[in-house]
Amino acid sequence: MNAWDRYSERMALVGTSKRESIKRNTMESIRRRILSSPACKKVLIDGVPQMVGIAHTEDMNVKRICSIPGEHLKHGGLVHFAENHWLITEMDADNEMYDRGKMTQCNYVVKWIGKDGKLKEKWCIVEDGTKYLIGENERQLMTVGDSRLSLTVAKDEDTVELSRGTRFLIDDEDSDDVSAFRITKPNKLYNVYNGQGVFRFILREVLVTPDDNKALRIADYNNWKPEQVTDNDHVDSAQTVAQIVSAAQEESKARPLDDKEVWL
Repeated sequence: MNAWDRYSERMALVGTSKRESIKRNTMESIRRRILSSPACKKVLIDGVPQMVGIAHTEDMNVKRICSIPGEHLKHGGLVHFAENHWLITEMDADNEMYDRGKMTQCNYVVKWIGKDGKLKEKWCIVEDGTKYLIGENERQLMTVGDSRLSLTVAKDEDTVELSRGTRFLIDDEDSDDVSAFRITKPNKLYNVYNGQGVFRFILREVLVTPDDNKALRIADYNNWKPEQVTDNDHVDSAQTVAQIVSAAQEESKARPLDDKEVWL
């Protein structure tokens, strides 16, 4: 190695300016302190092993989490720590030295059938949602429970399809009975920045239907159907509305009343 190569290597280590040098020294000091601290834990984040620093807060279900300098945390990442699952719900945008944020303990696995017909399962945070408005103006009177829940879940390719009207079965896993809830207020901007983060949905209790599978905790299990793509190129434009309705009624009469399709 010649003199120039040694100089370049030294500059890469200490920095090309005083500020860069101080920054690198500070990051190295933070790295050593985290790794030597009892707060340093080996966890799984989205299934990948990573060393992080974890500190307590006043809320036992919320922890502060920070990365080793040079490594990163994912906003919305699922952390397996202390035999439990935690969702990184907050992240500090100022991450010049290291990433830091807060993670909240998950308490439920929500299940639903996706648009592709596959079962989706996500760890989430279910909390009392009584303090929130339901996001709807009900005009029809119906005797149902008045429970409201808030559901916080990571943004990903599966949860982006959730919207107003999506139903879930949510209750204690050992309970013989189960309650049904429907999204009435989807807040997909709750805590999402630069494409990463968490969604918060407000849910209202609704009636359980025969199509719900209580044992599997999956709503609308028996009546899921793939989306139908309308082929407007082959629609008879001369057909009247009355003819379309009449044809639909005839088709409905021809189908048995108990004809249910199970897609799982």
